Amino acid sequence: MPSPKRIDMAAHSNEIHRRETTMHARAFIICTYAAILTAIAGCGSGNGLHLAKVRGKVTYKGQPITYGTIMFEPDSARGTNGPSAVGSITGDGSFVMSTEESGDGAVVGLHRVAVVGLEAMPDAPQKALPDPVTSPREFMIAKTQAGTRLNFTKKAEAPTFTDKNGKVFRITIPENLGNPSTSNIKASVGRGSNTVNIAINENGTAEISH
Repeated sequence: MPSPKRIDMAAHSNEIHRRETTMHARAFIICTYAAILTAIAGCGSGNGLHLAKVRGKVTYKGQPITYGTIMFEPDSARGTNGPSAVGSITGDGSFVMSTEESGDGAVVGLHRVAVVGLEAMPDAPQKALPDPVTSPREFMIAKTQAGTRLNFTKKAEAPTFTDKNGKVFRITIPENLGNPSTSNIKASVGRGSNTVNIAINENGTAEISH
């Protein structure tokens, strides 16, 4: 027959085990709940950034901007800080914002927005010049005419942008919209998924709809 002392020790051991099990269960529930809250809040890439998905469409004078770039810059003056998000504008005017990874969205908060609309310019055909040795007079005349046409064309054309590969694009919307400091376009990004549609008027003002 076991002594009362052994019974008490066994009961005490069982009570300690029960308490430890209860504590572990509570800790698991708390950690799980915290993880769910973090996921709902849309915490982004594990580095403290709170990102949220952003997609939308951008138009100019009622027509989709078929090619270009859009940028969301966190407005530090209104309490939003972090890296900027960038998106490419596709053929129907749609875009998806990315900050660190493709499609991961923009920082939650208030943003200043920049938009650049581009149109690829066709390569101008170059007429072959006369041989300067065999036809020096014709060569000089043709060269002068070519330079005159080039200068006249540059004055008449809209502003252009040249990429790193030397490809020339015509800027299709007011140039001030390409800078978040001068565009006067503002957008808010909330937690979860966001749709931000931007309608740019001919005078350069913009209307935002969600």
